[in-house]
Amino acid sequence: MTNEKKTDTTGNATPAEEHAMQTRTSGREGAVEIVRAETLLGTRGLLHIEHEGERYTLRLTKNNRLILTK
Repeated sequence: MTNEKKTDTTGNATPAEEHAMQTRTSGREGAVEIVRAETLLGTRGLLHIEHEGERYTLRLTKNNRLILTK
């Protein structure tokens, strides 16, 4: 059985509403957080991520695709 909360695809949600819509539950996996790319990347379209001492860059390309590089 899947219990799913849909996210607002119009982009008209307030920050509090967006936060409330970021969780999706499904079966035995439990809760999985969903975050909009725009929320992570901000207006610059860029995010630096540190993982196990390494730095990665997540960026939005001109063609509206996400690229993760080391």
